Amino acid sequence: MEKGYLVGGRYEILGTLGEGGMANVYLANDTLLNRKVAVKALRYDLQDDESVKKRFGREAKATSGLSNPNIVNVLDVGNDNGVQYIVIEYVDGPNLKKYIRTHFPISYHEVVDIMKQICMAVSDAHEHGIIHRDLKPENILVDEKKDPIQVKVSDFGIALALSERSITRTNSLLGSVHYMSPEQIKGRSATVLSDIYALGIILFELLTKHVPFTGDTAVTVALKHSKEEMPDLRKIDPNIPQPLENAVLKATAKDPDQRYQSVKEMCDDLNTCLMPERANEPKFIPTPINNLEETRVMEPLPDSGKEESKAQENKPKKMSRKRKLILISSIIPLVLVLFLIAMVIKSNQETTVPDLFNLTVKQANVMLKSSNLTVGDVSKENDDDVDAGHVIKSIPTKGLKLKNGAKVNLVVSLGATYYKMPKLVGKDYDDISDNLKKRGFKVKLKYKATNQYTAGTIVSQSIPGGKKVVTKNKSLTLTLAKAKTVKPKVVKVRDLTGYNLKSIQDYASEVGLTLNTTYQYSDDIEDGLLISQTPSANSTINQGGTLSVVISKGSDPDKTNSDNDKDNNNNSTSGTNTVTKDITIPYDSSGNNNVTIYISDATHSIGTVYKSMTISSDTSLTLSFNLKNGQTGSYIVEHDNKTVLGGSVNG
Repeated sequence: MEKGYLVGGRYEILGTLGEGGMANVYLANDTLLNRKVAVKALRYDLQDDESVKKRFGREAKATSGLSNPNIVNVLDVGNDNGVQYIVIEYVDGPNLKKYIRTHFPISYHEVVDIMKQICMAVSDAHEHGIIHRDLKPENILVDEKKDPIQVKVSDFGIALALSERSITRTNSLLGSVHYMSPEQIKGRSATVLSDIYALGIILFELLTKHVPFTGDTAVTVALKHSKEEMPDLRKIDPNIPQPLENAVLKATAKDPDQRYQSVKEMCDDLNTCLMPERANEPKFIPTPINNLEETRVMEPLPDSGKEESKAQENKPKKMSRKRKLILISSIIPLVLVLFLIAMVIKSNQETTVPDLFNLTVKQANVMLKSSNLTVGDVSKENDDDVDAGHVIKSIPTKGLKLKNGAKVNLVVSLGATYYKMPKLVGKDYDDISDNLKKRGFKVKLKYKATNQYTAGTIVSQSIPGGKKVVTKNKSLTLTLAKAKTVKPKVVKVRDLTGYNLKSIQDYASEVGLTLNTTYQYSDDIEDGLLISQTPSANSTINQGGTLSVVISKGSDPDKTNSDNDKDNNNNSTSGTNTVTKDITIPYDSSGNNNVTIYISDATHSIGTVYKSMTISSDTSLTLSFNLKNGQTGSYIVEHDNKTVLGGSVNG
């Protein structure tokens, strides 16, 4: 089925999940309910087999009546252009075969939990009269998102449809034959006990990562199931508790009568197999099937008269009571000596420390007892990776050899270390970044343009201050300030020809320019009007830039009447002295700071501007006066047409 194909006019194919000997499995979207489902379709080469098609449809419909959390629910059954299909719930996870490969070794407690879930599913099916017939890890799906993991058994419908096909057919059932019971291999009908045999093989694989019997062909594997004994589990893993090995041996007995007689019985046995009370349970040894089937030849009955007399002759004499007492009294010391020797040997035997990581203390105690070890001191510490109450490590560590009965100390988790999140807003990120990373935070940075904070300052945090968090691999998003990039506004400079100083000051304030004013004498430009400007008229300047102007002071008085009144002028100026006055002009932060200064002396009139300037802080200035002997000079400083300073000086 191609991607995008609409099965049954409802299920849109999204991709292929797997291809097997029995069916092809596709991921699809249920367009009616908008959810992901799995569509199983019988392989095309099986579509022409009417018996397979009928059985497939009948069994699929039968399993749709099952409702169990450990069974993959059948949602729909149909036929699309002659292709039989069933729609089942989609489990987003690997099958048990892949799970074993990627997670091995699996703790005994998890093995038992997985098997109990499988048993509950199969037991429910048996109670509804449905035998699976093809139980194997590939037909069991694992939902790893659940904690603990949840397993779901699938393929009830397809199993029976293929049960009558030959196991040698191009080895298409080679995967299934690894879990097939001896009676199925001999051609007998599958029963409840056949499913139990498969459960025992699955349990073997969970404990060892591989199946007990392998071969190049399905026939080779089938013959081993019929003839060979199960491999010794405790030679593969000496730490496997004996009751757990017994569960494998009892489920996989060659003789069906020696197996568990129901899946519920097997489930009940698994419930207690790790309990300390069963630690010393003897090994279950099933009777070899050859002995059960062997026919014995009886000896012919002898002549009763002759044999009776002969028996009387050969009958041993009865031992006296005294001799019995002597024999017993001599045997008892020997038994005691042998017992003491056995105890010494046992105490000197070595065992291996099992893997206790992430087990509860109770579970660790069971594991240690099964390994002939005991729990020693229990200490506690915080751990970000191990849940509270679970074992972080053992001392000595796993795999080390100890004498039977030795103590193993445990370090148990108190849970993750919590860190009280500080308030980071307003702090510079560079000052705290190293500390956050050392604590284990995964820091993500965002940036926000603002004038409220300087660049690099934290303006927000995803985890609020005061909250307690586990820091390891915790995602923390910080938003840092960055300077706003403002494109400067450009001003086209006006032609200020004919403007007086007051008009120029108003213009500079209006367009946002800084004004710089100087004065010159001019015979052509009237006193108080513009002589020149920089930048020139109609050129451009950034807002906030400086506009420089030169204001006329009128004609130079030193040059007037130089020919006609030279002597008088000399008399009038030769007697002047230069007097200076230091002043400080105050800065007003509330508004415009254009300042105008007026002075009166021998060469300046109080009504004419002496100097104009713009200040940005308190500004010191020295005023120069040309005064004749006995003459008094004066000055006035105005800010926005208001007098802020004034005074006089004597010549």
